[in-house]
Amino acid sequence: MIKGYIDDRNNTLFICPHCGFQKNFNALPFKNKKNLAIKCKCGQSTEMKIEFRQYFRKRVGLPGTCIIDKHQTRCDIIIKDISLGGVGIEFVFVHKKHINQIEVGDTIFIEFKLDDTKNNNITKKCVVRIKIDNTIGAEFIDEQHNKTIGFYMMN
Repeated sequence: MIKGYIDDRNNTLFICPHCGFQKNFNALPFKNKKNLAIKCKCGQSTEMKIEFRQYFRKRVGLPGTCIIDKHQTRCDIIIKDISLGGVGIEFVFVHKKHINQIEVGDTIFIEFKLDDTKNNNITKKCVVRIKIDNTIGAEFIDEQHNKTIGFYMMN
């Protein structure tokens, strides 16, 4: 399977892995599809996943803490993935009532250490964008530590 990334106009580039043929196309009509089966002019079919995320996500397993702003509850978390724009967070050893109180749109504050050579401490203000069971996706809403995270993403 190949992966295509969208540009600022929602276009992506298909490059056939069999013959090298290239075709630029608008990916927006395929936003809700997991994978596309594309048949090239050479006759070969290829599966393509279109990545609509603005930033590359790096899979990690970084322990940290989260403060849920609306009721000031402190929870232990694991940062599952990180990008320049946000994080995927899993809550660990947290009472279910605290997780149930979190809603999309809530503000949270997270703190964690990067597993880089400097063990940089990161604190970020975030807004919850998605919630599934004990996992949330949160978008950064401050500029603090953006440069440090950017350097971390390159390694």
